[in-house]
Amino acid sequence: MNEGSTPNVYRFTLLKKGRRADVLQALILPAIKETELVFGLAKRKLETNCQLSPGRAVCTIEGRTECGEHLAKLLSGFLIQQVGDEGFRVNRLTRNGKQPG
Repeated sequence: MNEGSTPNVYRFTLLKKGRRADVLQALILPAIKETELVFGLAKRKLETNCQLSPGRAVCTIEGRTECGEHLAKLLSGFLIQQVGDEGFRVNRLTRNGKQPG
């Protein structure tokens, strides 16, 4: 872990109209399972934080550890396959939820 550094927090947002939050939920579940296969359940639970916004097509993942980065990369890859590169946006946020300047 990089102690004292600002964690990478990624906010994934679906852009295509008609895409709902259930698409993100359907994709984050296999990403979580694959992360658990690589790192183990306990490490994934301790080192990742993933939040889906209720009713919105937005998912936030804290990627301050290798495990969290892995989860974010998996979700990004799954989204590219499912909705295409132009079908979503990912923003890297600072600790206070704003984009780095």
